[in-house]
Amino acid sequence: MARNIWNVRHLPRYGWTPVVLAPRHGDGQTDPATMELIPPELIVRRTSWLEPRRLHPVATALRSMQHLFSKGAQFLGSSTGRSGPTPALPSSSAADRDGATGRPSRLLRLQQLVFFPDNQVGWLPYALAAAIREYRTKRFDVVYSTSPPITAHLIALCIRRLLPVRWVAEFRDPWVGNAVTEAATPDRPWVHRRLQAWVERAIVSTADRLVYVSASTTETYRRRYPKAADMVTVTSGYERSEAATPSTDRGSAGRYRIVYTGTLDRPAELEIFLTGLEALMDRRSDLKDRLEVAFFGSVSEECRAVADRFARDGLEDVVRLFDFVPRRMALQAVADADAALVLLGSGPGMDLFIPGKLYDYIGQNSQILAMLPRGAARSVLERLDWGVVCDPDPGDVEHSIERLLTTHPPVAQADPEGLYDRATLARRLAELFDDVLPAEGR
Repeated sequence: MARNIWNVRHLPRYGWTPVVLAPRHGDGQTDPATMELIPPELIVRRTSWLEPRRLHPVATALRSMQHLFSKGAQFLGSSTGRSGPTPALPSSSAADRDGATGRPSRLLRLQQLVFFPDNQVGWLPYALAAAIREYRTKRFDVVYSTSPPITAHLIALCIRRLLPVRWVAEFRDPWVGNAVTEAATPDRPWVHRRLQAWVERAIVSTADRLVYVSASTTETYRRRYPKAADMVTVTSGYERSEAATPSTDRGSAGRYRIVYTGTLDRPAELEIFLTGLEALMDRRSDLKDRLEVAFFGSVSEECRAVADRFARDGLEDVVRLFDFVPRRMALQAVADADAALVLLGSGPGMDLFIPGKLYDYIGQNSQILAMLPRGAARSVLERLDWGVVCDPDPGDVEHSIERLLTTHPPVAQADPEGLYDRATLARRLAELFDDVLPAEGR
């Protein structure tokens, strides 16, 4: 969200006037302070959309019917206990898998196909109609879509095929082969996977330019689609005007404070970090009164359970969990901290990811403790020669925290050349828009 807001704020200075197409209501948490960053002169066309929650009563009724039929089958000797999350709907019950096979139930498979490629697919017809109306009123030259959600690319694909405009498609994360989504939904129907591959191919083969936010992701897609349009890397970044000034009250008295901001929803990564932290506390009991690790952001049930377990084992005075806070408060917490924390686990495909918070920390000139695999995120810090970096390994985490505590606070700027300044990155995006226009349209 922040990346898109800053793009539309900076693009006009480079000759491009954006018109934003958006649904009236989102399906997640909204930060009013972030919405205030939208320039008042910006044209925003808000449309209706078919929210998944509107279909919740229907899905609940179908699950109830399925449950009744399942109970009847039990009398015939069939086992029908099921468990597992439903990735397609925002709220789901535990009755989504077939107990005999362990595979997703037919209802779950149907939901995964209906909400393809994602929960925002209900926005497609409304957004497409709004884009056509906008073009008839005042013609536009370029469609710029960014994912996730992939639905944004589907809308742009339809616009590109219906109207004489150019299309720049940006993948902020890989789609096919995304390590995070593959782990979250390992049992998707084969039809779903085939559709996913087909849609990605259609996007890549139709767009006039393809943008990726890391060089490694760009290279991955070049290998996957060697005959596709030009692919370029335009990274995420930070906004200098967002930098917070450290307050006089810097939290717990005398404690060295490490702050993590953002959603905490991958328990394996949290477990690795807390295992290393616990080992350090066991070896250096004097640090329990001198160190605090604070997490600001939404926390999944699985991650909360991991944190609670380590709290009971002796980290209750060291680790603190806070709920979702506005972006300004999160950035202020980083400014007031001694170091900012990044967590990213290892595994196939994880080397392609760069957590957005990494750029926020760089923009704050904060000391960084980064648990990262070898790959794109590490390359950012290596390029800047910044931060204390460790492997996703408890032993390495333990020694890196100890090293961090003895490292002098940084006095220089993390990014003196402005490589990841959003104003600079928006200029590169504007140059892409200029480049895709036909000669007579420039």
